[in-house]
Order: sequence, then structure tokens, then C-alpha cells
Amino acid sequence: MGATSLGRADQSLDDDRPFAEIRRSLHDVVRLLSLHRWMFFIPFCVVSCGAFIGSFYLPRTYRATTSFEVRNDPVMSNLPMSAGAASYKFFRKTMVRDLTSAESMAEVVENLGLVDDAERDANGELTPQGIRTRDSLARSLGSNLSISTVSASELVDVVKITYTGPDPTIGKRLVDEAKRTYIRRTGIWIHEFLVRQRDYFLREAEEAGAEVLRTKREEIQLRLDNPHVNPTDPGEISVKLAQLEAERRDLLLRRREYQAELNAQRQLLAVTNPQIVKTSENVDASGGEFISLEALAIADQIQHIRGTVNQLREKRGMTDQHPKIKELVVDRRRLEQQLARQRMVDRQTPVDEIKSRQIFDSSSVLSSLRGEQARFGVQIVAQTGKIKEIDISLKTNQAALDELRGAKEQVFEKQEEFADVLGSVKIAKQRHARISSTLEKILPAIKALEQNRLLQFSEGQPARGGSIPISPKASTILLLSLVAGLAVGAVFVVLAEVFDHVYRSSGQVARSLGLPLLEAIDEIVTATDRRRYMVYHAVVSPILVILCLGLTGLTGSMAYLSITQPWTYERIRSIPNAALDLFYDTPAVAEDAPPGIDPLDDPLNDLDQNDP
Repeated sequence: MGATSLGRADQSLDDDRPFAEIRRSLHDVVRLLSLHRWMFFIPFCVVSCGAFIGSFYLPRTYRATTSFEVRNDPVMSNLPMSAGAASYKFFRKTMVRDLTSAESMAEVVENLGLVDDAERDANGELTPQGIRTRDSLARSLGSNLSISTVSASELVDVVKITYTGPDPTIGKRLVDEAKRTYIRRTGIWIHEFLVRQRDYFLREAEEAGAEVLRTKREEIQLRLDNPHVNPTDPGEISVKLAQLEAERRDLLLRRREYQAELNAQRQLLAVTNPQIVKTSENVDASGGEFISLEALAIADQIQHIRGTVNQLREKRGMTDQHPKIKELVVDRRRLEQQLARQRMVDRQTPVDEIKSRQIFDSSSVLSSLRGEQARFGVQIVAQTGKIKEIDISLKTNQAALDELRGAKEQVFEKQEEFADVLGSVKIAKQRHARISSTLEKILPAIKALEQNRLLQFSEGQPARGGSIPISPKASTILLLSLVAGLAVGAVFVVLAEVFDHVYRSSGQVARSLGLPLLEAIDEIVTATDRRRYMVYHAVVSPILVILCLGLTGLTGSMAYLSITQPWTYERIRSIPNAALDLFYDTPAVAEDAPPGIDPLDDPLNDLDQNDP
């Protein structure tokens, strides 16, 4: 009773320990495996062997890679590769597509001799059916190629070609031949393309030059027809109009001045007429006012200033804005005002009083007046000529004003016409400049190509890879096969436990009957049973274990070698075939052959072999 209580106490303490449930579960699993060990071991080995054998038929994927280097001449950097704006900088990133193009892959297939057995005509050329076969094979192989490009610098490209497919024998040959074919085709393509581009842009440059010449002629003709219109500055015509109007005002002012001087000179000429002085005694021919000697002196000073101004204008080229001429004009106006005041005084003073103040020699005055008369006559003629010149200038100025006013009215229409013509000239020049710039890039590229330095290819090392598959992985095959064996073994153990109705302990019997057991008798083992158990445990079980583990290890090793060392796998596989071939190839002595005669040397055999 005490022992039973102690056991229950130990059991309760065990239930309270950490991970008690896990420990019990592990104990149950180990018990089941120990009880149904053969139900676990046999399915595990069979399924694992089956999985290893099945892995032999999984499709393998092999990889072969090669690379080559492309060195570009600096003239290739901005080389245009189309009639538009695309340059070699863009196209060199996409030129590798030629590696897997239909034409390139068809040439690769033919160079590898993969279509030697295809249908051909009498001339040795592929028939349509042969061409379809070749193209189909080229597309299939091209889909297994992948291209990657790494630009080490602006002038160096490294192109990598990778084959990924199920054939371990063609990978390296395929990528090497694709590389050589690409290098050869690229050199030919670049040369032909550059020559076509050069010819094309030369024609375009000639057309663009003719277009520039035509539009320039239109522009020159339009400028000749509209000399007063400035297309770049429409307001210039208003400035010209303002200048012409200012010039006209200046001409009118100068004409008035010349006319006033002419009137004064005529008046002085009339005053200095000796006949008038003699007959009228200092009274003018019209019987008008009397001219005093003071007024004559002032008029002479005014005439002297005008002569000086004219000389400065004609001989020294001074304008009216010159300070010296401005000073003389101020003096002249001052004297003119003084003359006007003196004439007013003379009008208000009686003639007798003026005469009483004027005491002079009439003969000397007469000769002096005659000289003055001649000088005034010459000045009058000169002054009249100046006025005529001013009139001509005014007419010219008026004509220019009328012409400019007409041009100003049409300035909007002409500006639009000029804009169209100048736009055409600009577009033609831009097109010509663009084409010329392109030619400046193409011609050096052709020269570099002729010197074999435009594109330089370095083939590098031969292709690598191809014999060892990259998929599936050996570790993956081993792991999945063992996991499948473990899973099937566990399922069989569970099924065996579920369908097992054998009582293996007295406790199971008591629980099944619901009655307590009073006594239990152990299994009675006889000598025969002991011998049978000994043979089973010492001979049969080890043989089964060794056989199952050997088959599992052998199939697993073969599966591993078939992936990691296919050449070793093939050599091992060839051993049974070689033994069979050796066995079947061993000559046997014919039963019916006479003694001493080798049946292989029988001439009848030769006749039978050669008999058609």
C-alpha cells in the first residue's frame, strides 16, 4: 500500500515537471517506432529508393557561359545610328539582340552542323522543309540563350552569353559559335551601315544646301523689295520717320533763314544802288523810308556773320549744332534785333536831321557802295542757289516721307511675310547644320573602321560549364527523397497502430474487459521458439537491414553522382552493359562443327554474310 502511494506521488511529481507532455509524446513515438519498426523501416527504404530512382528521370538543366569584350573607338561615342537623334550610346545597349536574332541563330545552327541531315536540293541548298526545320531549331536554341552587357567605361563593353537548357553536349559549342558569329556579323553590319549612312546624309546635305540657297534668295529679294522694313525691329520705321520729319523741319528752318538772308541782301543791294543814292539822296527806289549809315553798318556786320557761317559749313563741315556756329547765330540775331530797332528809329527821325548828322564824301561813298553792290549781287546768286538746293532736299525728303508712311501702313503684312521667309531660312540652315554635324561624325568613324580600330573584339576564354546540371540540386534530391521516406514510414506506423488489435499487456486486457486481472501468465517459449527467434534476430533481420540500407545507399549515391559527377555516374552505369556485351560477344563452339574447325573460319559463314 505504501509502495503504491509512493508510485502515485512520483507520478504526480513527474506530471509537474517542465515539458512533461512533450516527453510523454516523444516516449509514445519511440514506443510506436520500436513496436512497429519494420512497418517504418521497410516503407522508408522502399520509398527513398523509389524517389532516388525517380530522380534519374527528372529533367536536368545545364548552363554554359562565355564572354567577350568590345572596345569602341572614341569616334563611336556620338556616332548617330539612325536618321533621327538616336546615337551609338543608345544602340550599343541593344545591339546584343543580334546575338539571338533569327538570322544569327540560323547561321549558328548551320555552322554547328546541326542541320546536316536536313532535306537539301541537288545544289546542296536547304529545301523549304529544311529551312523550316533549321528555323525551328534556331528559335528553340535562341530561347535558351540570355545576354547581359556590362559597360566598364564609355569605350569598353563586356558581353556575357549564357546557355540554360537540357542538353549538356551543345551548351559550350553553342555559346562559342554564337560569340564568333556575332563578332563577324557585327563587323560586316557596322561597315555596311556606316556606308549607307554616309551616302544618305551626303544626299541630304546636298538637298539641304540647295534649300538654304533658295530660301536665302527669297530673303534677299524680299529685302530688296522692302528696303524700309526691318524684320528684326519693326519700330525702326517709326524712328526713320521721326528722323525724316526732324530733317524736314530743319530744312524748312534753314530755308526761312536763307530766304531772310536773301531778302536782307536784296534790300542791302537796293540800298547800295548808286543811282538810287544819287537820285533819291538816301531814299529807296520806291520812295519809302530813308536808310541811315548806322543801319548800313549793322547790316554789313550781319552780312559778314552770315558769310562766316556759310564758310564754316561749306569748308569745315560744321553743323548748326556746333558751338561756334551757335555763337555766330546768336550774334547775328542780336544784330538783326539791333537793326530792327535802328530802322524803327530811322522811321521816327526826320530825314533832314539824319542828313545833318551824316557828313561824308559822296564820291568815296559812291565807289564803296558800288563794290558793296557787286558783292551783294554775288551773295544773292549764291543764296538763291542754296534755297534751290534746300527745295530739292525738301522734295526728296517729302518723297521719302511718303514712301515710309506707305511702308508703315503695310508693316504688319510685310512682317508676316518676312517671318515666313526667315523661318524657312532658319529651318533650312538648322537642317543643313545638323546634317553637316552628322557627317562630321560618320566620316571619322568610316576612316577608323578602315584602319581596324573602330570596334575591337576580344574573345576571351572558351566557354565554361555544360556537364554538371544546375537544376535539380543534389542536396535537394537527397533531402526530398529522405523526407518522403520518413513521411511514408510514419504513415505506415500510424496505420499499423490504428489497425493493430493485439493485446500486448495485461493492462490492455483489463481495460478492454473492464474487469480486474487476478493473475497473468507470461508467454511460454519453447526451445523451437528460441531457435526461431535466434535465426530471425541474428540472420534474417540483419540481412533485411543490410539489403534495404544497401539499396537505399546505392540508389542515393547514384542519384548524387548523376548530378554532381555525371561522368562517374555514366562510367558506373556502363559496367553492367560492358559485362553483358563481353558475355554476348564471346564466341561459342558450334555443336555441329567438325572437330578441329573453328566455325568463325567456316567459308560458308562468309558466303552467308555476303549473300544479298
